[in-house]
Amino acid sequence: MRGLLISASIATSLLFATVSPGQAEGTLLTVSGEIDNTNREAFDPFFDGFLKFHDKTFDKAHSFDWETLAALPQKTIKVNADTEDWPRPLTMEGPLLKDVLAAAGAKGDSATLYALDGFGFEMDADKMAAHEWILAMKVEGEPIGIGGLGPLWLVYDTGGRKAPEEEERGWVWSVFHIEVE
Repeated sequence: MRGLLISASIATSLLFATVSPGQAEGTLLTVSGEIDNTNREAFDPFFDGFLKFHDKTFDKAHSFDWETLAALPQKTIKVNADTEDWPRPLTMEGPLLKDVLAAAGAKGDSATLYALDGFGFEMDADKMAAHEWILAMKVEGEPIGIGGLGPLWLVYDTGGRKAPEEEERGWVWSVFHIEVE
């Protein structure tokens, strides 16, 4: 019996050691619109049910899973906001937005980032150039999970200073789709 318990304990440890929150296989981000590098088929109303729910369709797209986003150069930043519910300066890590768009071969002048709740934040070239935006995958070294602020959180480095609340409103959390125009 003891051997069975030890085997079950080892199997459970191995399972949890290899599967981390937020690192499940599958698409975390879809980039569509004016892009040259595609790696997936056109919108499928059955298999793209969540995109369908948000009325997002496309003929071509580039999808990113955890591993492809993590394979891009990562940037670590300190983020803080002047809002009453912001806890303290937070360390965040993820790829630069411009690197994600480059990987998809974006050729448009603007991009709209969509959150899981349907919120869309349009960024023109000037807004994109105003900061070194990242799509944070981790906060304080931990993957950002869906159901919290993940899978991705659009932010920029405030260097620990408190960004004004109106700027913080542009930090889209739960990003799952980018449409390039």
